Formats: sequence, C-alpha cells, structure tokens
Amino acid sequence: MTKITQFGKELRKREFDIDEDIAFCNSAARACVPRRLIEKQCTILREREKDSHMWGMKQGPRIIWESTRALAKFIGADVENLTLTENATTGTELVFFDIPFPIRSKVDILAAYKGALERHEQIKLTVIDHIASSSCVVFPIKELTEMCHQHGVIVVIDGAHATAQIELSIEEYGADYYVGNLCKWLVLPQSAGYLWVHPRHQARLQPLLTSHDCFDPFYRTRFYPTLNRDLISQVLVKDALEFYEELGGVKAIASRNSQLLTKAAAMLSEAWGTELLEVSPDCRAPMAVTLYLPRKLEEAYSGLGRIDLMYDLHVKGVCVRAFFKEGMALLRISCHIWNDWEDFEKVRDKVSELLEEVRGPPRNSPGYYFVPRPETKEVDQNSSMTNGSTKNGVH
Repeated sequence: MTKITQFGKELRKREFDIDEDIAFCNSAARACVPRRLIEKQCTILREREKDSHMWGMKQGPRIIWESTRALAKFIGADVENLTLTENATTGTELVFFDIPFPIRSKVDILAAYKGALERHEQIKLTVIDHIASSSCVVFPIKELTEMCHQHGVIVVIDGAHATAQIELSIEEYGADYYVGNLCKWLVLPQSAGYLWVHPRHQARLQPLLTSHDCFDPFYRTRFYPTLNRDLISQVLVKDALEFYEELGGVKAIASRNSQLLTKAAAMLSEAWGTELLEVSPDCRAPMAVTLYLPRKLEEAYSGLGRIDLMYDLHVKGVCVRAFFKEGMALLRISCHIWNDWEDFEKVRDKVSELLEEVRGPPRNSPGYYFVPRPETKEVDQNSSMTNGSTKNGVH
C-alpha cells in the first residue's frame, strides 16, 4: 500500500471536492467524503440495481461482514459483539448535571460524576460522551464505567466524536454499550455508524425496526439492516479504513492535526484577545478545540442565535461551529487531513471582519436562518386559528 505523505491543500485538491472558497473546519459535525469513496458509492449503487434482490441476499451481506470485521479490528472490538448501524444513538439521560470549568485533570470529571451518582441514587442508566461535542473534552470512560457499575448503573458510551479521532480499545472499557459514528472523522458518507453490545446484554436486545430475522437467537443477525434501507455507506467502511491507513492511521493523522490545531488555536486566541476553554491537556481532544469569541459578537448575536452566527461566517467562506453557553459565545474548530494553516488564517480574518461589521448597539434584526422562519399571516377573525400558532421546531 502506497502511503500518502502530503496533507492539507495538496491532499484536498487530489482527493476531495471541497469548495476552494470554503475553509472547512467543522469535521466534528460531518466529514468531507473523499472522491474515491463517492465514486465507489456510485459504482456499488449501479451494481446493486442490476439485481437488487440478489445483491441484498448475497453481495450486500458479504461486503457488510467484511466491513464489520475491518471495523472491529480498527476500534479494538470483538466482531461478534459489533453491528453496523446508520448512526450513533444517545439514548435517554435521566439526570443532567454540569461539569464545572476549568477542568484541571480527569480527577475533576470523576469527582463530578461521583457527586451526581451519590445525590441521585435512582439513576439506572447513564450516557457518557467519549469526547464531548461542544467542549472537545475526552472523558476517562474506563474509570467512569467502573464507578457507575459500583452504583449498579448501566453505561452507554457515546463515541460519535471519538471514532477515528483517537485510538479505541472498546473491549477494554468494560461498558455495557458503545455507539459510534463513522461519518465524522472516518470520512464516510452520511448514515454510517455502529453499535457494540456487551455479551451479557445481547440476548434481550431487540432492534427498533423489525424484519424477518428480528427474533433470531444470534445477536448480529437480529440487527442486520433491512433490505429496504440504503446500506451503501456501511458497505464502504472497509474502503474508508484503507484510505485512513494510506494516510498513516489514526495515530499519525491525530499527531499531525493536533500540532497544527494547537498552533492555530493559539494564533486565534491572540488575534481576538480571548481564551481557550479551560481543559487540561490530558482531557483535550486532539483534532478539535473550543475557544471564546470576542464579547462584541456575544452582544450582537445574543438575540439571534448560533445558527445566525454560523451562517454569517459561512457566507464569508468559514465553516465552523458556534454556540452559546451562559451568555458566552464560543467557537469549535476542527482540524482534519485537508486543512492547512491558510484555513485557520481565514477563520481569524473572517471573524475579525464580522466583528468590525457588528460593532455598535446589539442587533435586533431577525437574522439569517437555514430554515426560514414562518411568516405571520393575517387570520380571519372568524377562524379558530391565531397569529403565530404555527411554529418551526428547528428554532
């Protein structure tokens, strides 16, 4: 296998269809899919449609099994405990609690969980992020799992942001369930994920979508995807893993991205006069980081929302994730194989440019939305409807 040694702009031109005018620094949301995987996806689609019934009975299961075996090796899992799914699922959280910042070490995280478990003895199940989406904190999941089991609590690990960002050894964590996404850092198309289940739970676990094999005694057979769903993203798992290996594997990719991101975050913080979210190095994700935005942007967008801020940056050619917490505006930036220093310089310059545009009193305009707000319509007084009775759930 020929190793790929050039990252950033050269790799972006050769392997991806990313718009040249966009600094795409939001891999933690969704990945950009390599051109070779898109072409393979189209090839498989055409092959499937020649005889979709036979493909679903023979070729599809064979390729998915090969992908499952390859993924099991990649994430440190026993293939018998693993199934491919369309996405990571987060389950139901019974108790919400904050882990206060700054996080000086993993001891702070363990102490917060210990306190919650002792205060809320009714907890039966907990969902723990392996890497948190917004804060980019890496959680000590092995220690947390042991602590939760001591209190009789079932543990579900949400690895949506961990898979292909850090090396995994799922069998060693001791959790009851582990779910992950493959369409973020592993650069697969949408609708690719997996579910790992500890053997002690497999006998009683049933899929939400039932089909002919839903009562099969074999766990993985029960969870085999139904044939009326598009499985091609799952079929491409092995190809995506091979592409990752050509780039040097998780360790090499994370090392390169982490070094670039660390320098970029320091540059952005200095340029804007802000700070990074206070997370100790041992709890920090390697390929994503969160930092505070200037106060003027908080004031300008406090009455609008994060979507408006993200949209205004996107039309300037910057794709990042913005959000608000306790009145503070924060920005999460990601670094992946197609990013280079120029991308982060563009983030710096466009945020500074937006900052100049919004200086002055806070804006009260309706702002920009990906999904337009419903217009208020005049309603006949004889009608039982009232103005504003229709609301868009995304807001």
